[in-house]
Amino acid sequence: MIIRLLFAALVLYGLYRFVKFVQLKPAKERRAYYMTLVIGLGAAALVLLSLTGRVPWIAGVIGGALPFVRQLALKYAYQRLASNKQESKAGSEQSKAATAPMNKAQALSTLGLEEGASKEEIISAHRKLMQKFHPDRGGNDFLASQINHAKDVLLDERHG
Repeated sequence: MIIRLLFAALVLYGLYRFVKFVQLKPAKERRAYYMTLVIGLGAAALVLLSLTGRVPWIAGVIGGALPFVRQLALKYAYQRLASNKQESKAGSEQSKAATAPMNKAQALSTLGLEEGASKEEIISAHRKLMQKFHPDRGGNDFLASQINHAKDVLLDERHG
């Protein structure tokens, strides 16, 4: 009986210290701390009830694991959001590079042609590369735009 009272007193003191700790945090962060406290207390109660035989042990295990699963899920979601931000930033940098001017040598290199290529060779090389690197066939927008830009540079030069 005394051990239970000491344990209860220890838990109450821990809760008191936790609440004092949370009150020092900015108001925006307090809700997350209180949610963590509620979920943690619920999990602890389930584990305690399963240890005393009042709840099946599987419920205690599942309840005890919930706070950890929640943390892992949140961590995974934040990582996905961060990687999506980085991908969109990289995509915007690629689109800026795609609009950069291309000279004749770069255009020839892009299409895999040599100096003096005919109009038919330019169109044929463009068609073959677009069949390989078109976004609808597993390529990406950046490569497709570079291939199109190279064709335009070479054909415009021939007419201009």
